[in-house]
Amino acid sequence: MGPFDEQKAKYLAKLASSEKDRSKKGAVDREIVPLLDAINAQPNLYSTSSCAGRIDLFVEPASGKKQEGEWLFVSHQEVKEKELLEALQSQLPTLSTRSSATLWFRMEGAILHVCCRNLDAADSFLKACKAAGWKHSGVTGTSPRIMVEATTSERMDVPIAKDGALFVPEKFVSFLVKEANRKLARTREKMARLTDSLG
Repeated sequence: MGPFDEQKAKYLAKLASSEKDRSKKGAVDREIVPLLDAINAQPNLYSTSSCAGRIDLFVEPASGKKQEGEWLFVSHQEVKEKELLEALQSQLPTLSTRSSATLWFRMEGAILHVCCRNLDAADSFLKACKAAGWKHSGVTGTSPRIMVEATTSERMDVPIAKDGALFVPEKFVSFLVKEANRKLARTREKMARLTDSLG
């Protein structure tokens, strides 16, 4: 067994275990598991990290450093307007104590990091990604491992509050929820297409 196969076995063992991963959520999104299974069934590929896409309310601190921010709400499924508005109303007062903190409504598409045995395998996987609509995909590293990052193009980043004060009407937030749900559904379609193409 060579280095690639040894690393793949290690990652697959971790994926199958109940051990928490390094993401904030601490676990693999169940919506992306069929796609990960299809990738990991390929002899020349294995997944190292992933996200199935999400809708969230994110607090960006005055420093602007995303790693210092926090989620007030996050969902990897489509969101009900009432659910998000209730989360917004309950959490918004807590922001008044955080100087210059900005609250963002965000929708992020799916993302994959996949290790490839060689450049030919990376090229084949990238072609499958592009054909399935994962337009923002490419090789991100070749040493010590050949890594591909694949992302769908769906995304929303909208500032909606600052210092605990909402500066957009709730009607606009409702519109954002509908748009985010539409984009998340499109992301799911692309995940399904890529899964089918690898099957």
